[in-house]
Amino acid sequence: MQIEVPCPKCRNTRMKFPRPQPIDSDIITCFSCNFDLGTYGSIKAKMVAMLNRVAAAERQQKH
Repeated sequence: MQIEVPCPKCRNTRMKFPRPQPIDSDIITCFSCNFDLGTYGSIKAKMVAMLNRVAAAERQQKH
């Protein structure tokens, strides 16, 4: 799963991962400003929730 989220501090979307295949407990940081974005698992959960909201909104518009 590729994750691309903007850093709340500098808005850059490039992230630093501690290993090529991160695990859910790895801490992800911003490549530019080293801001701590949280764990890989928490970022994935936020992305899934956002995608679900977008999908629900699209389904609602079709009706």
